[in-house]
Amino acid sequence: MNPSIDLEAAKADFLASGGSIIVLDGFHYVPHRPHRDIEQVRAVQPKPLGMKAQKRQDQLAELRKLAKTMTYAEAMAHTGLTQTTLYRAAMEGCFCFRPDPKRGRGEKNRTYADPEADRALAGQIVELRDAGLNRAQAKAKLGISDRKFCRVIHLFGVDFPKAEGKRCDGPV
Repeated sequence: MNPSIDLEAAKADFLASGGSIIVLDGFHYVPHRPHRDIEQVRAVQPKPLGMKAQKRQDQLAELRKLAKTMTYAEAMAHTGLTQTTLYRAAMEGCFCFRPDPKRGRGEKNRTYADPEADRALAGQIVELRDAGLNRAQAKAKLGISDRKFCRVIHLFGVDFPKAEGKRCDGPV
């Protein structure tokens, strides 16, 4: 037969025998407890700075003021601190000293040689070669480096013989 008709018949028999129907509460949703990592973390009060840390902060503040107007050399003379100490303080305090205007700005602005001085030097090298001096003696007499000597003889095409057994002419 029909299940709903059977259920209605069973209910009628139950109520006729003196029973009563009680309606129970249904399921209620209860959300999960929040995780610890989702909960808001309370900010921890910062500890007061110790005496040593406070001195360091004061020193960094003073050096930061000096860095706005001074180079490392001027700051070293003013404070008596070493350049390494000033550099470390600049890295720790996130500031930088003014660049030294006397210092070159790399390869672009560097002048290696004066052409007129090189021409005169080539003439002197030829005279020393004709006088019978070897390369080492010529460099010592002129007071120039091997690099400059080789550069000048290559630039002006001076034929200055090397000692027997030498492998190269040196840097140019």
